[in-house]
Amino acid sequence: MSDSVQHQLQMENERLQYINSIYNNIFMHMPDGAIIVDQKGNITEANLAAQVILGQSLQEMQGKHLSEYLGIDIPHTRTMLETGQSYRDVELLIPGLEHNLHAVISGIAVRNREGIIRGGVLFLSPIENIHLLVNRFSGARARYSFQDIITISHSMKEAIHLAEMAASSVSNVLLEGESGTGKEVFAQAIHSESQRSNGPFVAVNCGAIPRELIGSELFGYTGGAFTGARKGGSPGKFELASGGTLFLDEIGDMPLEQQVNLLRVLQEKSITRIGDSRIIPVDVRVICATNKNLWQEVEAGNFRADLYYRLNVINIDIPPLRERKEDIVVLFNYFLSKIPISKGPREEERETMEKFLIQYSWPGNIRELQNVVERMVHLAGSLPMGVNHLPPEIRRTLTEEIPINTAADSSDISIYEARRKQKKLMQEQEREMIIYLIDHFAGNISRVAREMGVNRSTIYRKMKIYKIQQ
Repeated sequence: MSDSVQHQLQMENERLQYINSIYNNIFMHMPDGAIIVDQKGNITEANLAAQVILGQSLQEMQGKHLSEYLGIDIPHTRTMLETGQSYRDVELLIPGLEHNLHAVISGIAVRNREGIIRGGVLFLSPIENIHLLVNRFSGARARYSFQDIITISHSMKEAIHLAEMAASSVSNVLLEGESGTGKEVFAQAIHSESQRSNGPFVAVNCGAIPRELIGSELFGYTGGAFTGARKGGSPGKFELASGGTLFLDEIGDMPLEQQVNLLRVLQEKSITRIGDSRIIPVDVRVICATNKNLWQEVEAGNFRADLYYRLNVINIDIPPLRERKEDIVVLFNYFLSKIPISKGPREEERETMEKFLIQYSWPGNIRELQNVVERMVHLAGSLPMGVNHLPPEIRRTLTEEIPINTAADSSDISIYEARRKQKKLMQEQEREMIIYLIDHFAGNISRVAREMGVNRSTIYRKMKIYKIQQ
C-alpha cells in the first residue's frame, strides 16, 4: 500500500472519529432524554438527560427492558419496534418511587441498510419543561415586583412587608381587598421574589369562567370528555403552572362543587383530568384573591370552611385607596408620568385639583384612578390639564360638602330626582370612558374589558345600551 493511500485512509479515519465524537456529544448533552433500544426493547444507550429523568445511571439501565422504567403501558413503542412506525408526542406517566413523572415521549425506528428494523431511539421530555416553554411564549410570566408598588402609606407598607415575608415561604397566600386595589400586582410581586420566580405565573379569574367549565379550565380534560372537548384533550391551569405559581382571582366566586376538587388538589399535590383516571403530580404554589369577606361567605354557606383554612395560611389585607389618601396624589403623578404626551396640570390649578382628588372616595380604587388620568390626558389634548377635565363625579365632591340653606333655597329636589340625576351622570361618564378606551385600544374589546375590570359580554351589552358604534 502506497504512502499516499495510507495517508488518505488515516485522514478519512480521523474524520470519521471526529464526526462520531460530535454525534456522541450531541446525543449525550441534548436537553431531552434520549434512549436507544434494540429490537427487543432492551436499553443499549441512554444520554445524560435520560439518566436524570429516570434516576438511573447508564450502567444500571444497560441490558434491561424498557418497560422496567417506562411501565408496561408502552403500546406505541412496541408497535414501532414491530412495524417501524414512528410516533410523536405521546403523553406518558412514568412510575416512580415517590410519585409518577408526567412526560411526553416520541420514538423513531432504526433500520439497517437492508431496511430491517434493528431497534429505535426514544425521546423523553418532562411535561413540566414543555409547559415552561409554552408559558414563556404565551406571556404566562410575572411582570411586577415589589418595586412597582407605589406608596408612601404606612398601612400599604405593612402589607408589602407581610407580602415580602410570604415570598420567602412556600405556604398558600390569601389576598383580600376591594376591586382595583392591586391584588394581582401583589401576587406577581410575591412570585417574582420567591424561589419559583423562574417558573410560570398563571392567573385565573374564577368569576369570569362559566361554572360548568371551571373544572376543565383548572384540571384539564381528555379528548371526548364532554361535548366540544378538543381532540386529544387539554392540560389545565394547574399543569401549566407546575413549577411556578397559580393565581386564583375572585376565589369567592368558585362554585361549591369545584371547591371540593380544589381542596383535594391542594392536599394531594396531584390532579386528575376530567374524563381520565390517571393521577398527574403537580408542583404549584397557590395564591388566591377575593374582594369578598371570605369568612362571611363561609358562615353564609357559600364557601367551604376546610378550603378557607387551607388557603388562609398567610392573609394579606390590601387597604382601599380612600383609607390611604396620602397615596392619591403620588399615584396620580406616577400614572401621569407614564403618558409621554401629557402636559400635566396647570400650576395655578394644581392645588385645587389635588383637593378634588383627595376628597373623592375612589370606589374603583387604583384602577379607577389610572383610568381618570388617561381620560383627563385624552380630554386635555395638547393643552395643560385643568380642573374642568376632572370627571363630574369628582368635581362634585367639594361642592356637595358646602352646607346649603334649605329654607332659602327654592330649587329643592326630591331624593328620587337627585338619585336619577346622579345615575344619568354616571352613565354619561361610563359611556365616555368606553368610547375613549375603544379608541385607545384600537377597537380591541378584550383590552377594554380588562381595563375596566369586567367581562367582554358586559362591554358589548353596554355598547348596545349606549348606542356606541365600534
